[in-house]
Amino acid sequence: MRKLLLSMSFVVMVFLLFGCGQTNIDDEYDNLGLAQVQDVNHLRSLVKVESSFSFFDMFRFGAMQVAEDADLDDSANEHSTTNVQVEGIDEGDIIKTDGNRIYYLRYNALTVIEIDENGGMTTIYDEPLNENLYGYYSELYITDDKLVVVGLFYEMGDIAPSRGTVDIDIGWFPIYQSMSSIDVYDKNTLEPLNRYEISGSLIGSRLIDDQLYLISNYYPEANADDPRPVFNIDGTEHYPEFSEIKYLPELPTRAFTIISNVDLSEESSFDYNIFLGVGYWGQLYVSETAIYLAANYTSTQTTRRVGDDDIAVSTWESHGKILSYVFNEDGSVSYGGSGDYKGHIINQFAMDEYEGTFRLVTRDGWGLGAINRLYIFERDFEDNKPYLKELALLDEGIGKPEETVRSVRFNKDIVTVVTFEEIDPFYVIDLSDPLNPTILGELEMPGFSTYQHPWKDDTIIGIGYETNDNGWVIGLKLSLYDISDYENPIELGRSLVLLNESQGWQYGEALHNHKAILISKTNDFIGFSIQRSSWINNHYQHHSDYLIFDIDIHRDTPIEIAASISHYDLFDANTNDYPWYYGYDVNRAITINDSLYVLSNGGITRHSIHEDFDLIDSIHFED
Repeated sequence: MRKLLLSMSFVVMVFLLFGCGQTNIDDEYDNLGLAQVQDVNHLRSLVKVESSFSFFDMFRFGAMQVAEDADLDDSANEHSTTNVQVEGIDEGDIIKTDGNRIYYLRYNALTVIEIDENGGMTTIYDEPLNENLYGYYSELYITDDKLVVVGLFYEMGDIAPSRGTVDIDIGWFPIYQSMSSIDVYDKNTLEPLNRYEISGSLIGSRLIDDQLYLISNYYPEANADDPRPVFNIDGTEHYPEFSEIKYLPELPTRAFTIISNVDLSEESSFDYNIFLGVGYWGQLYVSETAIYLAANYTSTQTTRRVGDDDIAVSTWESHGKILSYVFNEDGSVSYGGSGDYKGHIINQFAMDEYEGTFRLVTRDGWGLGAINRLYIFERDFEDNKPYLKELALLDEGIGKPEETVRSVRFNKDIVTVVTFEEIDPFYVIDLSDPLNPTILGELEMPGFSTYQHPWKDDTIIGIGYETNDNGWVIGLKLSLYDISDYENPIELGRSLVLLNESQGWQYGEALHNHKAILISKTNDFIGFSIQRSSWINNHYQHHSDYLIFDIDIHRDTPIEIAASISHYDLFDANTNDYPWYYGYDVNRAITINDSLYVLSNGGITRHSIHEDFDLIDSIHFED
């Protein structure tokens, strides 16, 4: 078993959705103001107080947004990389490449394709991963010599539950206990090296150099003899010391949030931090210096006056916490303080760190009571304890009445925000003075963007929905915005609109998952898959295509479709009429040198980038 590090010198914590309560225990604090669990009875008392089920536990808040452009890196073969939020901080995805191989998760199988010097493809590995486990693998990472597979699995128990102090007599039923997993392989030989299992559901992960961080959330049973989470390290179970579990007495203690750290530099080593907090995650943002976690924990009814007619509107106002954790030189993390905000954070891209400040955009309420806010914080100390001090709040002017935030893009001293109710205002906000954020310009148009991506020459690509005059979605839309004049942003030329067919619909994973988008500024295109359904001959027909969007800021229509690639031709139509059912919907593409590789669960096709994306060859995966 690899070295297990049990350092108590740093602590990571998180607050999750909806909860309340305090403990009367006379707690001992460490030098950061955190309390630590004393023993099993203390832990049971904390969990007992806060573990009663709440109706609000069923609600989840989240979305997606934009990313830094991680286009090409330096290697023998130039290749695309995962579209991530912060350059240099990798995010797990179902596909990775180092330019020499393509690593691909399809269902619970790992497929590895070797790429020769001419771009040719050979499948060298195609095997299921841990067929005996109930669950799924969701993320891949690669380093110079390691391949990492992240998953979530379930172990079935046979207990009848009780919540808090009230037993619920509903008879026996199976309980599925979730375990997050990290499998480490030798990247060259594909031989397994280590397996780490951590109590709780997978929340998110990041890879910074050779340091992998995985965040999980574990909801303990209040009546358990020992509510602690458990770690399984290469087949050996390990329970943390009670003193390693930290919390803040004034906040809820409903669930464990665990940040696990695997050092992949040489022989893998494992470390962890445990915080006992509220019951559900909000959003995760990771910069080069810190981890930020956000969650809403309560709501209050409030009345305010809006509009020119000074109308009184009553609505619910949500309250949340931002928690920060700073990276130490050895890869460990230390608690970096917390801050308060109002509203909901739509996704990780509504948070950003820049030059010592942390910026945050929220939306709150609905109808005439809707309000959008921009916060700016900085890390400060009081009584030698870190906290996030609010520097500025902009809570007027972002959105027309009834409009709520749909996408956010931070870019150094500028943030662009899209709101929507019936039209799409696109706001440019100056953050150069963190004490005085200022709205410089806005642009109105139909539809709204759910994703923004910085392009070239002060332009931004927007991906989202086209709407009619009534605000109803009628198709997908891609736009290119010019913000070179901050006070007068414009939409270059005409948008590319993909209208829904009669009685049909369109959907793209890119609308909610930035990692599904291929960015190639070198070749002036982006790409992502679109699924469509249309009513033909009294039944729906399903289509799946990977679309390549060519971008030229000088055209009347700056975004045009350069290629549409389907894998349905790989499917044996004589076997069945439903290729989508058998996994031939395309979901990802990457570039290596002059080739585009498009993947579905059914196969991979290779196309020439400079020859109108013509098909060169293909491989059909075994079922």
